[in-house]
Amino acid sequence: VAIEDIQNAADVLRPVYDRLEGGDGYVSLEVSPYLAMDTSGTVTEARRLWKDVGRKNLMVKVPATPEGLPAIEQLIGDGISINITLLFSKAVYLQVAEAYIAGLEKYVAGGGDPSHVASVASFFVSRIDSVVDKQLDDKIARANDPSEQERLAALKGKVAIANAKVAYRDYKRLFSGPRWDKLAAKVAKPQRM
Repeated sequence: VAIEDIQNAADVLRPVYDRLEGGDGYVSLEVSPYLAMDTSGTVTEARRLWKDVGRKNLMVKVPATPEGLPAIEQLIGDGISINITLLFSKAVYLQVAEAYIAGLEKYVAGGGDPSHVASVASFFVSRIDSVVDKQLDDKIARANDPSEQERLAALKGKVAIANAKVAYRDYKRLFSGPRWDKLAAKVAKPQRM
């Protein structure tokens, strides 16, 4: 049922995908969360989903776990578009972007046309603030100094955006320069953040 639903959604969005030359109009379908710690299982399942759905505007969701990172590189290297999930930190984002770029390089080296390969690094924002704001509330409750309480309260709802901004600076650096320019010359798309 999920395959058919995704095919129907992809068909509805296909005119957007075509009009924007693959710049938008995607539908995502995730590999089983039970495979999050299984590189080969993730690769096998993602390839199966890609084949079964059979739509260019599909992105297979793969988590940014330590086992998911090599799967991401391998799948991009196969020419499969990937939506990376469970992305919370700048350090992991750097690994995700590297996996995407390295996967594209492998795909191009094997004669693949990267113009149809896309990826999204789905950086979590609200979940980070939910966790950090709870920690801030605990610190505020324990603080005796009103100015310290005020300083901590001013941080609520801001940590996740700051984290994403720092990662975005890395994004701009990674998707420019000689290494990226070689891929861009082959009409590779930067990974969307």
